[in-house]
Amino acid sequence: MVTAQTFVGLLPEILAFLFSMSVLMIGVFSPRSTGLVAGLAAFGALATFVTTVVLLLTRFEGEFFGGAYVVDDFALYFKLIVAVSAFFAVLAAARWSGRTGDAPEYLTLILSVAVGAMLLVSMRDLFGVFVAIELATIPSYALVAFDRSRRESSEGGMKYLLTGVLASSVLLYGIVLIYGAAGSADLAEIAGSFTGRLTPVALLGLVLLISGFAFKLSAVPFHFWTPDAYQGAPTSAAAFLSVAPKAATFAILLRILLEGMPAAAPTWTAVMAFLAILTMFVGNLFALRQRNVRRMLAYSSVAHSGYILAAFAALQGAGVERAVQAVLIYMAAYLVMNLGAFFVIDLVGEEAKTYNGLFKTRPGVALCMVVFMAALVGIPPFSGFFGKLWVIIAGVEAGSAVTYVVVGTVVLNSVLSVPYYFGIIRNMFFEEPATDAAEPKGVGAVKFSVYTLAIATTVFILFVGPLAALARISGLG
Repeated sequence: MVTAQTFVGLLPEILAFLFSMSVLMIGVFSPRSTGLVAGLAAFGALATFVTTVVLLLTRFEGEFFGGAYVVDDFALYFKLIVAVSAFFAVLAAARWSGRTGDAPEYLTLILSVAVGAMLLVSMRDLFGVFVAIELATIPSYALVAFDRSRRESSEGGMKYLLTGVLASSVLLYGIVLIYGAAGSADLAEIAGSFTGRLTPVALLGLVLLISGFAFKLSAVPFHFWTPDAYQGAPTSAAAFLSVAPKAATFAILLRILLEGMPAAAPTWTAVMAFLAILTMFVGNLFALRQRNVRRMLAYSSVAHSGYILAAFAALQGAGVERAVQAVLIYMAAYLVMNLGAFFVIDLVGEEAKTYNGLFKTRPGVALCMVVFMAALVGIPPFSGFFGKLWVIIAGVEAGSAVTYVVVGTVVLNSVLSVPYYFGIIRNMFFEEPATDAAEPKGVGAVKFSVYTLAIATTVFILFVGPLAALARISGLG
């Protein structure tokens, strides 16, 4: 039965949806109102964030629609991640989308992805999970292909669409097999069937399920769409898609494995360890070869998916609670440092040579880029350090030979990533400027986002304690 409490639990999604429709309708009747639609979209993302914070602080919890949809601290936390990402993406998108004349449609797509991602993290039914993933993914295809003035955009969008359809098919097939093996799509009932030795049907369903998620997470060997999609997409879209849908997908995968298949942990942690190791190495090795900063960050995003998957490999034994903390902390850390790095591209450019001598011409932006690059490497006291630290601690606490190997791989790949991140820093400080120092007009919102994210990346240590405490009370692990 739908009650008032149901509407309260769905309030973040309802607000995001209503604002997305309002932005679209204003665009229909007043197509030149770029400032109005951008402000409305930003306010909608901010209102969604504030509403989610209130629900979290008041410890609102509930199960709705027969237990298929749940609102708990874990879901609300990831809804905050999505809302913050949407807010900064809207700010960064306002200038570009206004210049093209497509601001209402573009901003509506961002909010639509946010609605699907927020629904996803609350699902406890596998078919509901599939529907929510598609709600978040289908607008993503349009976002990637939105820049009609660039051939790379349509090419990236087509590759993303084709691989996304394949991933969805694999994921759905895995869900159907699990449903057939368990007799239910509800996670609580699936947990009763995934015990002991898995049947061939259940094992195949699990492998296909993880493979489908691996596509969505850019995990190797299912990552090949990522560089072209991120290079072709508008910068704000690439930044948003690298964080919000990925965070939601990691969240629901964590919920499925811990709530629906805890007894099968020896099987899926081994698969996660393999994916993590492969993803870290391939992402970093290919990033080393890039001269385009946007493609470099795309492969960096692949590598960071591997770091987070390393926490999934530690979801066993004594490492479960710490591994859940690691996922929550890493996603928050990744949000601030990765969004910031992409937004600097919007200010400076995507070719490596445009960063030559940047400190001499635009010192503030250059220092922010230093912060983001150092954080992505994992240098203290920046945000990325704490994400990797928690992954390493979780792996050590898990105490198996496999997790020790994964931990060693995390450390090795962090060192391997130094040359391409610090190559940008070296160019900014020690090369002669290659471009004019003049700053483009109308970039105030982007600069605000960059500076704000740089500050958050620097003082991230202040958030680590509350995030770890939130993970402990989330009910997972």
